[in-house]
Amino acid sequence: TAGFCHLWPLLSPSFFPHPQIKRPYFHVKPLERVQLKNWKDYLDFEIAGGTNERVLVLFERCMIACALYEDFWIKYAKYLENHSVEGVRNVFQRACMVHLPKKPTLHLLWAAFEEQQGDLEEARRILKSFQMVVPGLAMVLLRRVSLERRCGHLEQAEELLREAIEQHRDTALASFFAIKLARQLLKVQKSLAKARKVLLEAVERDKENTKLYLNLLELEFSGDIRVNEGNILGCFEQVLTSSLPLETKIVFSQRRVEFLEDFGYNVQTLLHAYDEHQRLLKQNSNKKRAAENGTEEPEEKKARMDDPSTVSSVSAAATTTNSTALMSGDVTSSQAAYNYSAWYQPYGSYGYQNPWNYSQYYPQS
Repeated sequence: TAGFCHLWPLLSPSFFPHPQIKRPYFHVKPLERVQLKNWKDYLDFEIAGGTNERVLVLFERCMIACALYEDFWIKYAKYLENHSVEGVRNVFQRACMVHLPKKPTLHLLWAAFEEQQGDLEEARRILKSFQMVVPGLAMVLLRRVSLERRCGHLEQAEELLREAIEQHRDTALASFFAIKLARQLLKVQKSLAKARKVLLEAVERDKENTKLYLNLLELEFSGDIRVNEGNILGCFEQVLTSSLPLETKIVFSQRRVEFLEDFGYNVQTLLHAYDEHQRLLKQNSNKKRAAENGTEEPEEKKARMDDPSTVSSVSAAATTTNSTALMSGDVTSSQAAYNYSAWYQPYGSYGYQNPWNYSQYYPQS
C-alpha cells in the first residue's frame, strides 16, 4: 500500500488537470487549441464530480483567461440554468455588453432566455440593439420576426419583413426576405393573394432568381389547381421567356409537361407544352454538340431558324409528328421527353425532390 501513496495527489479533484493550464490570466493573444481543451476538460471534470461552489469558482477563473471565447460563456450560462436565473442573466450581460458585443450567437441566446422567462420587452430590446450595432444580419432580423409571430403580433412581423425588403432592394437579400414574407402571408396569415403579390413584385426586381419562380409555383400549387391553372402556366411562361440558362428552362419545361399531364384540362395546351419541351431538348443537344466540336452554327442556319415563316413551318411539322407519336402511344419516340429522373437531377440544387418517380414507368434509355 505504501508504494501507491505517491499516486494519491493525482486522484485529488484539485489536481486534475490544473498543472496543464499554462495561462490563467487574460491576454489578447489567442489561446492555443490544447489550452482551450485543457480548460474544457477541467470544467467537465469539476461539473461531473465537484460541488457547485467549486464549479462556480472554476468558471470565474476560466472566464478570465477565456473571456473572448463565446463557447465558454455559453457553457457557463447553460450550467447556471439549473441553479440561478439571475446568474444566467448576469453571464449574458457580461458576455454581450463587455467582452463580446458583436457575437450574434450570444445575443440570440440571451434574447431567447429572456423570452423564456416571459420578459418579451427585454428580448425585443436585445435583438433590436444588436441589429443597430451589427446591421445587415438576416438571422437577427428573422429572430425578431419569429418573436413577434410567437407573440401573435403578425402585423409587426409583416412590417419588419417589408422594411427589410425596402432596405435591401438592390441586393439578393431583398428576394430572400420576399420569400420569407410570402411564406408567412400564405402559411400563417392565410392570404394567398398578398403572398402572390409579394412574389410577383420580387420577380419584377430580380427576374433571374430561380428560387423566386420555384416559390411562386409552390404558392400556386398550394391552392385550387383548377382555379390557379392560368397563374401556374403564366409562371412557367415567365421562366421560359426569361434570360435564364437553357438548362434551367428545360427543368421548368419538364415540370410544365408533368403538371399538364397530371392536372391539365386542355389537351392542346399539353401538346403545345410537349412540343416546346422537345424544341428545348434539341436546342440543348445542338449546343452540347457544338461545344464538343468546338464549332458554332453557320450564320445562314441561324438566319433560317430566325425567319418566322421557316420557324412556323418547322414548328407545324414538328407538332404534327410529335403529337402523332404521343397520341399513338409511341413510347420509343417520346421516351427522351419522359425520362423524368434524368431531368430532375438539377432540382437537387433547389431542394426539390422527384415526388412522381416516373422512372419506374419509363425504362432508362
